[in-house]
Amino acid sequence: MNDPRQFFLNDFKDNPFGEFSADGREFYVTHVHLPRPWVNVLANPHFGLVVSHTGSGFTFVENSQLSVLTRWQQDLADDTSGKFLYLFIPATGELCSLSPAPTWAPLDSYRCIHRLGSTTFLGKKGNVAWSWTLLAHPRETAELWLVELENLGPSPQELELTAFLEWNCGVAPSPRREFSKLFLETQFLPDSGLVLAKNHMWDVGSRRFGHWNTSYPFVAAFGADRPPAHAQGDKALFFGPGGSLRHPLALQDAQWEPAFGRHWDPVAALRYPVALAPYEKATLVFVLAAGKSRKEAVETWQRLANPEEVQKALEETHRFWDELLGRHSINTPDDSLNAVLNWWSRYQAIAGRLWARCGYYQQSGAFGFRDQLQDAQVFLPLEPQRTREQILLHAAHQFADGSAYHWWHPLTEEGLPSRYSDDYLWLAFVTANYLKETGDFSILEQEVPFLDAEAKTLTDHIERAFALAFSRFSPRGLPLIGCGDWNDGLSACGLQGRGESVWLAHFLVLLTQEWSRIFRELGEHEKASSFQEKRNQLFAAINQYAWDGEWFWRASLDDGSLIGSHRNSEGRIFLNAQTWAILAESTSRERQEKCWRAVKEHLFSPIGALLLTPAYTQPNPAIGYITRYAPGVRENGGVYTHAATWALAAACKMRDHEAVAYLLRTLNPALKDPRRSWAEPYVLPGNVDGPPSPLLGRAGWSWYTGSAAWFHRVVSEWVLGVRPTWEGLQVDPRLPSSWSKVRVLRQFRGAQLSITMHRQPGVAKTQVLLEGKPLEDNLVPSDVDGPLSLEVLLPEEEIQT
Repeated sequence: MNDPRQFFLNDFKDNPFGEFSADGREFYVTHVHLPRPWVNVLANPHFGLVVSHTGSGFTFVENSQLSVLTRWQQDLADDTSGKFLYLFIPATGELCSLSPAPTWAPLDSYRCIHRLGSTTFLGKKGNVAWSWTLLAHPRETAELWLVELENLGPSPQELELTAFLEWNCGVAPSPRREFSKLFLETQFLPDSGLVLAKNHMWDVGSRRFGHWNTSYPFVAAFGADRPPAHAQGDKALFFGPGGSLRHPLALQDAQWEPAFGRHWDPVAALRYPVALAPYEKATLVFVLAAGKSRKEAVETWQRLANPEEVQKALEETHRFWDELLGRHSINTPDDSLNAVLNWWSRYQAIAGRLWARCGYYQQSGAFGFRDQLQDAQVFLPLEPQRTREQILLHAAHQFADGSAYHWWHPLTEEGLPSRYSDDYLWLAFVTANYLKETGDFSILEQEVPFLDAEAKTLTDHIERAFALAFSRFSPRGLPLIGCGDWNDGLSACGLQGRGESVWLAHFLVLLTQEWSRIFRELGEHEKASSFQEKRNQLFAAINQYAWDGEWFWRASLDDGSLIGSHRNSEGRIFLNAQTWAILAESTSRERQEKCWRAVKEHLFSPIGALLLTPAYTQPNPAIGYITRYAPGVRENGGVYTHAATWALAAACKMRDHEAVAYLLRTLNPALKDPRRSWAEPYVLPGNVDGPPSPLLGRAGWSWYTGSAAWFHRVVSEWVLGVRPTWEGLQVDPRLPSSWSKVRVLRQFRGAQLSITMHRQPGVAKTQVLLEGKPLEDNLVPSDVDGPLSLEVLLPEEEIQT
């Protein structure tokens, strides 16, 4: 087995490519040439951009797949596609760019600062230094650039700054570029220096007008706070014969022949002369705005295109993230974990998953029914109203039979009706967690329309989801898997309606237990008893049919054969079938312990907890596309980070402090050696290559992963043990043995709590003191008023069980 030290840093400060700021809010990329682009996602709920450490990336409004303003080519090996600023120094004839791309000119100094809400490029070439900050306005549909140029020398500098972008204005990626560009129209307004762009053909299906017969619903506007000296709207004329994005020949020309309209290859290239006296600074701002009309786009640009407005927006953006995320903070002995959990993982979940719904590995744009519901739990201790809104949004994308869209696109509202066996059940799961956090049972009476029927209460929506699930059981009383469950890759196990899902059975045990309790709270005792009986039936079926001797098998196929069984040579054991037996308590304690031993023996690896092992080496059409991945890649035998966070919760429930420490270390992106992982150290990847991949330890699908919200939740509620329950706020830590002191700031039901945990000699078991008085069952009552201080006394040595 490979030595784990090959894959992790001894100290997160040993990263050879950059470092966190002291407070963790920023990451400084100090090297241009990285194994893969390290990106930032800058977004508000309606608009955003993705920018890499090279300056490449794209901008979108409302939907990062169907409504992309600027063209971007997804190529992580050649990260040279995006919006750029060229700097030409006529005195020396030198050409560079304010970000490494697209010129890749050697710079005297370089730093990229990715921060919550903004990215800044700092650079120097000769006696010219610069700063270029990009952000999405916190409220407007606009991207803002703040550019500062400085003359560091005793001689005047005559500079030329050229902004460049290529228009897309529609669906991305567009495989038919030469066709798509025929419908784009641009216009240059010389008095203001503004370039407008619109698309007369939006490549989405329209129920009203038909395919290829709909205009893109936004107009884009791009310009600076001053008119340019020259403007160009045609890509071929800007590049010139033999020229390229890296070295456009137009930058050498004194005059440009502008070409805007409907017959060109649509770009926006704007050149600005900048004269700097010795040691002088100059500031320029650029705005890329989108509006539902030309008037709206132009007015947005006019409001924002001045340095004061851009600076104000930058400060507001930083203040927003600081204030929101500061409502729940932790301080552990691990500074790298503090940086990831206090700032980046939740920023990733909100900006990347809920608002932008994209990253460099995937331009989704869609809401996944199960995906963004789980992500929305990130708001529970911060701003639970936003979780409430997400719950109701998803309920509105449910059908009257209880099923739901697997995903749907905002703007078009087109979606994929789900044949997955679990999608619609996450509505019940997240609603239960919302109720435990807030006590707001009024949400259950909120009426929400179905996609195909009139409005009913949220409770009605959830009961229909359960009824559908209960109608899809095998003769043995196990739920049918259909075309997949949480693991989409098990896409063929039950296409004929006979394959079963053991993970889903565990999940339903948990859900029926929770909703039995909810119905009791509502005084609906008959329903409560019915759900408790269903839970008991599932428990019995799981333990009668799904036990494989030392662990639970994962699923049965339509022909009755099993996967995740000791009988299998590949896919012999699956992680989720074991961890959820523990999380749902859907088996005896003895079997939970056996499951956990099997997980540690077979699935714990030097790089983390594998989703399954051994990996499939040949496609198996009876199982699904999971077997078509290369062995060790993503779900096929890699570390699937989302599931690994559930393993961390299971380790806490098993009180396995050694496993808790192992999983924290292997999940923490800041500790992964980037020379092996390749991915950003400040956000979680979706997966890490497992054996037998020759790139063992390589991470992928960063940013766009549901693990970000789950990692924070599991650490907060299970490792630190500060967990909402039906009775109140439970404080039951499962800290790594090496941690001696932890602080948590958290709000609960309107009360602000300051919690200090520390080990103390003579303490036999955990004690929680509220304002110095012991709490019964270590439980903070739901009706507590704050602010309050809690002291948690921990044994010096945790007992390993």
